[in-house]
Amino acid sequence: MKPEKPELLAPAGGMEAFIAAVENGADAVYLGARAFSARGYASNFSEKELEEAIDYAHLRGVKVYVTVNTLLKEEEVESALKLLSWLREIGTDAIIIQDLGLISLARKYLPDLPLHASTQMTLHNSEGVGFAKKMGIERVVLSRECSLEEIKRIKERTGTEIEVFIHGALCISYSGQCLLSSLIGGRSGNRGFCAQPCRKKYRLYCEGEKIKTTGSYLLSPKDLNTTSGLGALIEAGIGSFKIEGRMKRPEYVAGVVRIYRRLIDRYIENPAEYFVSEEEQEILTQLFNRGFTQGYFFENPRWELMNRENPHNRGVPAGTVTGYDRRLNRLRVKLSRPLRLGDGIMVENAETSPEDKGKIISSMYTRKGPVYSAGVGDMVEIPFDSRAPSGSTVYRTHDKKLMDSLKKESESGNLRPKIPVYITATISCGRPVRLEVKDRDSNTVTIESEYLVEKAEKQPTSKVRIEKQLSKLGNTIFEAAELHVTMEEDVFIPVGQLNELRTTAIEQLENLRISRWKRKPLDTLQSYESGEKGSEKRESIDKGSEERESVEKASQEAEKTIQGRLPIHPTLSVSVYSLEGLEGALAGGADRIYFGEGLFRKPKKTEQEDGSAKGKESDSVFEKAVSETQKAGKDIYFITPKLVKDSKMESVKKIFSRVRKLGADGVLVSNLGTLGLAKAGKIPFIADSPLNIFNSRTSAFILQKGAQMAVISPELTLEELKSIASHGPAECIVYGRLELMESEHCLTGGLLGNNKGQCSAPCRSGKFTLVDEKNYEFPLLMDYECRMHLLNSRSLCMLEYLPEILESGVSSLRVETLGMDNPDEIRKVTRAYRRAIDTYLETGKKGPVNCEKLGKGFTTGHYFRGVQ
Repeated sequence: MKPEKPELLAPAGGMEAFIAAVENGADAVYLGARAFSARGYASNFSEKELEEAIDYAHLRGVKVYVTVNTLLKEEEVESALKLLSWLREIGTDAIIIQDLGLISLARKYLPDLPLHASTQMTLHNSEGVGFAKKMGIERVVLSRECSLEEIKRIKERTGTEIEVFIHGALCISYSGQCLLSSLIGGRSGNRGFCAQPCRKKYRLYCEGEKIKTTGSYLLSPKDLNTTSGLGALIEAGIGSFKIEGRMKRPEYVAGVVRIYRRLIDRYIENPAEYFVSEEEQEILTQLFNRGFTQGYFFENPRWELMNRENPHNRGVPAGTVTGYDRRLNRLRVKLSRPLRLGDGIMVENAETSPEDKGKIISSMYTRKGPVYSAGVGDMVEIPFDSRAPSGSTVYRTHDKKLMDSLKKESESGNLRPKIPVYITATISCGRPVRLEVKDRDSNTVTIESEYLVEKAEKQPTSKVRIEKQLSKLGNTIFEAAELHVTMEEDVFIPVGQLNELRTTAIEQLENLRISRWKRKPLDTLQSYESGEKGSEKRESIDKGSEERESVEKASQEAEKTIQGRLPIHPTLSVSVYSLEGLEGALAGGADRIYFGEGLFRKPKKTEQEDGSAKGKESDSVFEKAVSETQKAGKDIYFITPKLVKDSKMESVKKIFSRVRKLGADGVLVSNLGTLGLAKAGKIPFIADSPLNIFNSRTSAFILQKGAQMAVISPELTLEELKSIASHGPAECIVYGRLELMESEHCLTGGLLGNNKGQCSAPCRSGKFTLVDEKNYEFPLLMDYECRMHLLNSRSLCMLEYLPEILESGVSSLRVETLGMDNPDEIRKVTRAYRRAIDTYLETGKKGPVNCEKLGKGFTTGHYFRGVQ
């Protein structure tokens, strides 16, 4: 029994790449509109181009998914919803989406529009995928860090269609959880404008001492290539195989899609004889690579995930440097592969700037003089401004002949197999010719000629002639698979009449193949367009006055419930990760404690770490934490991990059990899986900032799902915060080092572990930091799942602006102590915020302490500058 064939899903950043994807065998293409697309730097598609692209694809039996997968600011929600409505009407097959608020609106107002959860939603466990399914998500693009076994388990437990990336660039951070580009330069990856600072140089330090590393690009992963393991992915029943690359050239899309089309079909046809040829692998390598990895599908690749020497495309080795002619500024190279004018090269160890990605060959010389091309074994001289040591490898990063060929073939329109049609003609004297044309997708066109068939006076029109004319489908996308002609004898039909009839039928079939996907406008959007825009009070959807009154009353009651949770005085929350930190926070005047003992490894071995339980924490630690907090008359919530695979979900349930057993007030949740689990278990919970709460719609959705409070994204400005805080209980982070990324790759273990793939737990030997090219220091933390947490180089401090924060209407202000070990420092910071809050509430004035008295090197984050 043959395995089910997965969908091959290709990227397109523009119309040329789109056509290349379709013509080279994609089953579906994903692309972005000019707004709200997670590849803001791609050319993307205008409205006219979008409709043309969708029609082009549907005519050829290819699906189109449009990415509206960025987080939305308050003022963008209405425009995004209108965009979805229009995309629905023009026949978009599905929307790839991230923003929880937009998902809730789409399900409410556009119920027949299929939604696919973007990998930006960080869905990586069964509970989270199940939660998304209940929201109305039909397909989930899982986090790239999921193993094949985890994918199988999620699919089996949820019954949800799964999509995974199989080729292209990898992010070092879990998608949807990276603030590195955002906080360094204001270009948010969550908004589609990642500046890729992970591809820059970094240095590793431990306790202030620099550690020698192989390569300087310590956060730059290799590219994904699953060709050798493709069969196992097919056998797992994954629904869609996705190629990354909306920023890539059309020729890249053409070549990669063509090869994966061939490989998938090869495996389906004969799994036992599956192979990847050297030519196929070389083409993939030539098109673009930073080195290849199979990612996390089959094992944790550890240091083999990374390419620390070069963050750019390195192509294929093409020769070796033998010398340099200083007089002519020419590099002497002995070739191991052919080179031609127009090819691009990069030279290993060349004295070029770090950002120099290579050179296009405009001239090349042998002893005989200038040449257009040279072959294997030839000695050539290439003009080159920089020297390189003899023995250095020359890489061909751009193969002009290959790229020209891919471009020409993709534009020819001859690559994609013709669509078979079944033609039936009925011909009788004195009657119109009746022609039926049907395709394999059950589209049928039946037409009759205006011409009435005549009795032949001399030369009758033969059946062979009629069949020949009707089967001439020329440059159309169709071919006649079967043709049946039923006719009387001695009839005459002019050839022109047959041609006209055939042409009309084919045109109608083309229109039918396109138009069947179009959808009629819905009137359900009228209430939003007429003024709802975020208010829960206006629910009219043309359902009759009685139902409108019922819906409005229910909405008012829901709003009263939410507003009833708003405190008279804002609370001060402090996140701590040890008993000592908890004591410091309580002594400083915290109202609420978030307790995360055991989440992170500590540099020095402690008695707790000698136990056998994960995190080495004991119930007695939590019992004491609850006891001390309650003795002080304060609230305590246990922090759950941001990322929890299925195999580790029992640890979350253990935290829930502690809440019940010890009488804690609830938990802090950071992903949809733990949120859904807490809701099902009736555990009180607060929704933390990794859930990317960016607008009032998302906040309302989270609160309606049972959250006591929503922690707002740190990417929002103070003004943007106000628009959310007025809709329900909201918390904002006002102090601490924000977490910039969480990665499945342990950088210290990868760099300092042994060559047998074993980690010596160097994270226990001291405090590690990454230092960038501007000498900013980014602390590293490791957790008990060996994940890396990168913290911001500066602590957020909003002490001087506390009046503005309080006036925004937030319910709670949060001090984050991640990376702070000194309980006295935690007490000092907490006390400063306590006094500032109390002073303002009592006098309406600023408190006596400012950030300078807490230390140096603070930032106000995005509260005043925002993100792109």
